[in-house]
Amino acid sequence: MKGVFKLIVIFMTQLLGGLILFWLGMQLVKNSFYQAAGDNLERIMKVLTTNTLASIMTGILVTMIIQSSSATSVIIISLVNAKLLSLEQAFGVIMGANIGTTITIQLLSFHLEDYLWVIAVVGLLFYAVYFLVEKEVLKYIARGILGFSILFIGLELMALTLANFKQAEWFIGLLTKATVVPVVGIILGIIITAIIQSSSALTGVVVVLAKLNLISLPLAVTISLGSNIGTCVTAVLAGLGSSRAAKQTAWGQVLFNVVGVIAILPVLPFFIQLVKETSRSLPRQIANAHTIFNIYNTIIVLPIKGVFIKAIVNLVED
Repeated sequence: MKGVFKLIVIFMTQLLGGLILFWLGMQLVKNSFYQAAGDNLERIMKVLTTNTLASIMTGILVTMIIQSSSATSVIIISLVNAKLLSLEQAFGVIMGANIGTTITIQLLSFHLEDYLWVIAVVGLLFYAVYFLVEKEVLKYIARGILGFSILFIGLELMALTLANFKQAEWFIGLLTKATVVPVVGIILGIIITAIIQSSSALTGVVVVLAKLNLISLPLAVTISLGSNIGTCVTAVLAGLGSSRAAKQTAWGQVLFNVVGVIAILPVLPFFIQLVKETSRSLPRQIANAHTIFNIYNTIIVLPIKGVFIKAIVNLVED
């Protein structure tokens, strides 16, 4: 009995350790690239949001730079609160941020862990150049690149631990049951993302499971859909105590993602079949599903953007 308990403790420690390393790597990447960009991000948002298309492209660009849609949302809300962005401009950036954040899972779906030493060496080279020329931006870029190496170490540790589940019938059975009812995956995605405050961390676990062939595409897709809603919690918390316009921006993100998930449910089987045609690799299929969904969500909402903004204004009263 003691032996079994010891194995469980070792297993949980390894899994938690891998998850923590992944999360720390993501935070290092996000914070480092955010600091490297400096005040330019806010300038970009204020200048390059003259129309809806420009706002969407700005959201994509900023989120790709800082690798976090939650961080982009917080910046947007602060700018709206300071009356530097209108609700209409902010809503366009939110749509773009949802697309931009998919670059993270796209990167994770490739076998970049095989080139871990290359990533680490590049990061160290940037550090070396920083010490020679003493430009702060190089230091932050170096930290961001090293953050990626820490992130992939965490993924590898999780993969080694979760590989033990390949022969666990109860675990396979649990995942199979969750696949049958799409709502189960969506709820799981919402709850886990809301708790850990990072859709990227949940995505990392899903990608690891996919690389081990421990998760099906339908379940991975529904968890991803749920994480899109769960990640809105950060924006809602950022909007607390802010102006009415800032609260409207926060709830605008919630409404946008909820409507997108509801709109995809009737065509979910066709959507999954379409995603299967994009690649033979399951991790790549999951990444493509994430990207296609967020583009689809933007396309269906764009023609009725005015109605959406009016609904948000009515939703959030004084």
